[in-house]
Amino acid sequence: MTMEICHAYTHRPIRLSATRRYTWDQVRAMCKRVSGPFSLKVEDKLIPIPDESTLRFACQASAAYHDWVAYNVPEEDGFCEEMAEIERKVLDEMEDTSDYQY
Repeated sequence: MTMEICHAYTHRPIRLSATRRYTWDQVRAMCKRVSGPFSLKVEDKLIPIPDESTLRFACQASAAYHDWVAYNVPEEDGFCEEMAEIERKVLDEMEDTSDYQY
């Protein structure tokens, strides 16, 4: 079975990476970066998405299906965000010491 959100009149799929999980609002944000109209493609059948509430539901369904298919992707444990925060702090400290006179 396949399920994906498509956009534009050519029904181009919103590509989701097989190496990560998505929340529905991440899928919705991806939809905001492309033009409509939108449709949900299930097993080569296109279901039109006429309004925002239907798009929100389609994003929820698409994210849930994708995460079910990508079952072996580890759950996000916050490690990447923690490392990014540590890197920002180190860079801030480096900038603070760059004004130091020897």
